[in-house]
Amino acid sequence: MAETFKALSDDFLRFTGEIVWCTLTSVDDHGHPRSRILHPIWEVIDDRPVGWIATGRTPVKTRHLDNNPHVSFSYWSPAQSVVLGEAVASWVDDPATKRHIWDLFTTTPPPLGYDLRITGADGPESPAFTPLRLDPSRVQVLDGAEFPRNFTPRTAVLGVSG
Repeated sequence: MAETFKALSDDFLRFTGEIVWCTLTSVDDHGHPRSRILHPIWEVIDDRPVGWIATGRTPVKTRHLDNNPHVSFSYWSPAQSVVLGEAVASWVDDPATKRHIWDLFTTTPPPLGYDLRITGADGPESPAFTPLRLDPSRVQVLDGAEFPRNFTPRTAVLGVSG
């Protein structure tokens, strides 16, 4: 049974913040999935999760997202805590939003935050700084600490966004 995102947001933010790295899967123009490991930071904006990723705007990612902006993401910890989701991904070009994302990554304590200059970008205006936004339409969280008593994920359906 679906819940509101607000009902599971604490677990969503806790697990994504503790696990840090997620697998994000896009689809190529032949319908084949391609997965990669990425490092989002999540915020809640207007009661919805929004993920920000400082990633390379590679030809492969650009082609995939131009063809189909829908992606899936997953986090897993050895304690069997899991976060799963589907989202619309979009490149961020707006200077004010890029500044916000730059500041978010550089002021959030490690391991979630980090110095984005290691990516070759020298600031939010740098062409090497190409953030990606994730607007989930559905998220699931599973608290592995509840196993074996309860191994049913909690789900929030957020509808189409992005």
